Amino acid sequence: MTLSSLPRASARAFLVALALLVGGCATLPSSGPTGAQVVAISRPDARLPARLVDLDADALPEANAASTPPETLAGLAADGVTDRIGPGDVLQVSIFEIGTALFAGPGATATVAQPAAAGTNLPPITVATDGTIQIPYVGRISAAGETAQSLAAGIEARLIGYSQHAQVSVAIRENIANAVFVLGGVKMPGRIPLSLAREHLLDAVALAGGAVFPAQDTTVRITRAGRSAEIGLDALLAGSPDDLLLLPGDRIELLRQLRSFTVFGASDKVSEIPFEARRLSLAQAVARAGGPSDRQADPTAIFVFRWAAAHASGAAPVPVIYRLNMLRPESYFVSQRFAMRDGDVIYIANARSNQASKLVQIINQLFSPFYGVRELTR
Repeated sequence: MTLSSLPRASARAFLVALALLVGGCATLPSSGPTGAQVVAISRPDARLPARLVDLDADALPEANAASTPPETLAGLAADGVTDRIGPGDVLQVSIFEIGTALFAGPGATATVAQPAAAGTNLPPITVATDGTIQIPYVGRISAAGETAQSLAAGIEARLIGYSQHAQVSVAIRENIANAVFVLGGVKMPGRIPLSLAREHLLDAVALAGGAVFPAQDTTVRITRAGRSAEIGLDALLAGSPDDLLLLPGDRIELLRQLRSFTVFGASDKVSEIPFEARRLSLAQAVARAGGPSDRQADPTAIFVFRWAAAHASGAAPVPVIYRLNMLRPESYFVSQRFAMRDGDVIYIANARSNQASKLVQIINQLFSPFYGVRELTR
């Protein structure tokens, strides 16, 4: 069966379709640009010129250079104490007397000599907002900023002339002033009193029940005296300078920050993929994406799109495209050292032969009905 034997309308439609397919090869279905098209946007006259960097051993230092200062908490380290009384604390004051008992217990008569030392526990006393407390026969006395021992000595001095050989003991029943607050992704958020043993940052996280989210996806933020700093929970090591000794008023937040990269192009798995680790190499990222597709990928054109910090201080980030040629054996070593960043986009370019292959497939689909008709009309 020839083209001349077809009905005139069908032949005309066939010729028009064939002309459109041949002339519109660039508009055939595709998962993205070819490697040459990606390289073209690195030209100076491009609409959004991006700097193209071929990934090799010489390019790794620049590619892995940190765009932001390293996460650290050591800059917030400061000296301090956790034994000072403050507003809101609830105190237990006990007074022990020999001889004339000014603070006689129930059933005893005041100012009556006791045969032995007598002790009296005063009702719990809350430190007022101005830092003072009220003690019978002593009056209002400043407590804020004092230790339990120094406050007890001050009360004893005020009782001279009122009580014979008075001995005073002060204990903090509710430690409000010397406390930190743990918030966010912990099992038991709230206020944690500090002891004289001086708790560290990781101690407070443990006392709050531990982190809810995986350590590699959790950021620890501590705010102290109006300054804040952050570090990854998995990077916070016990006993390191970042494991700060806590001070009263510290606020600790555990935040979930899920880091991910995106994969497009000729891959069997086009999706957003979480890091699931503090450090992730390009080799691991490509493997998680399923690698280049044998049917349509160009292994010489694996690209990483990234907004990188500009060389000039304070300048806006600039677009950078890193190109990896996986047909070179040394590229596999380079990909193991290339560190992925949150928000990176991996694009696996389509092979140039894909367009011609798709065109042949479409033409075959177009001709198949005519072949079928010819076979049936023989």
